[in-house]
Amino acid sequence: MSKALQIAQEVIAAVGGKENVTANEICMTRLRIRTEDPTLVDAEQLTSTRGVLGIVQRGTKGIEVVFGPGKVEDVHDAIAGITGIESSDDPFDADSAPSPMSVIVNEKQSPAAAQASAPAESSPAEKDDLAAVESLISLLDETGAEKEAEAAGEGAALLVINGPNINMLGIREPGIYGTEGYADLLQLCKDAAAEAGFAKCTCYQSNHEGDLVDAIQDAYGTYEGIVINPGAYTHTSIAILDAAKAVKLPIVEVHISKVEEREDFRQVSYIRQACFETITGMGIQGYRKAILDLAEKLDL
Repeated sequence: MSKALQIAQEVIAAVGGKENVTANEICMTRLRIRTEDPTLVDAEQLTSTRGVLGIVQRGTKGIEVVFGPGKVEDVHDAIAGITGIESSDDPFDADSAPSPMSVIVNEKQSPAAAQASAPAESSPAEKDDLAAVESLISLLDETGAEKEAEAAGEGAALLVINGPNINMLGIREPGIYGTEGYADLLQLCKDAAAEAGFAKCTCYQSNHEGDLVDAIQDAYGTYEGIVINPGAYTHTSIAILDAAKAVKLPIVEVHISKVEEREDFRQVSYIRQACFETITGMGIQGYRKAILDLAEKLDL
């Protein structure tokens, strides 16, 4: 599976599934999507998607997803392949100007990082888009106090962390990991979190150990609990264990397969020392149990 297809699947899951996409268009390095039901869009999940620098709400049903140069075309094509919706002439409402409060920026993938990864000879359009992302951050800074006040009034927040190759669900060894895809897992977690009483659920996946450590550290002060499947890093990463111990959050370890019946090297779990429960062998439904058990632990 190509990286663009993986990102496209994450974007579609975050905007409420392919049935909720009614238009799919490109404007320079921006992916423009119109949705049937804007209430299904998970803005935080969309912002945390790999390669996304920020998002802007436009009109009543339109959303603009800002990517770095060289990424958006492939993601657009992948979304078109999944949804069957090619580019349209005017995907947004006429009243589509963004407002400061409709801007969300992925601070982990900052404009500085985007600038560093941009071609040395950026076109004027690419430079304009990088400048646009910088303006998004300025707008976010101007409304930071209001956003913090909003967050203070929210209920419990859940972070679901997945390690290497979990994004390959449905393709990777289906006899062991099942035929349901990563998008199915994202939807299951979102539904289970709502059922359990969490106000929001953010799912994060990376194939890189340091990224997973960063995600755990960033959860401190932001999330009330974590559900984690570190993948192969379960059996090797002391760094992930140390991060989990540092934040002192309630954590559930979950594995799709029954790891205790597999290879010898899978019998070691470092992360388990920081978790109050381990769930294995239930397929992706193990995430649902993990989320419900974490909610019970938190007395939601």
